[in-house]
Amino acid sequence: MMSTIDHDNLLGAYCSFTEGETLWIIMPYMAGGSCFHLMKSSYPKGFDEKFIAFVLRETLEGLAYLHRYALVHRDVKV
Repeated sequence: MMSTIDHDNLLGAYCSFTEGETLWIIMPYMAGGSCFHLMKSSYPKGFDEKFIAFVLRETLEGLAYLHRYALVHRDVKV
């Protein structure tokens, strides 16, 4: 499923494979890191409300895209 995603707010995958019982998913490198990493390194008191609203809006747009195609994302990260 992840290799067919075409939305700016969703991270696709190049490929996936198993090695023994371990699943490996090859995804693009995200140099900016996660919101958690950004908050730890630059915003120790937390994000302001406008930033949180922006992140939530973009996350929900990605989820709405998936739901339009009857797909369910089981590992949402913000």
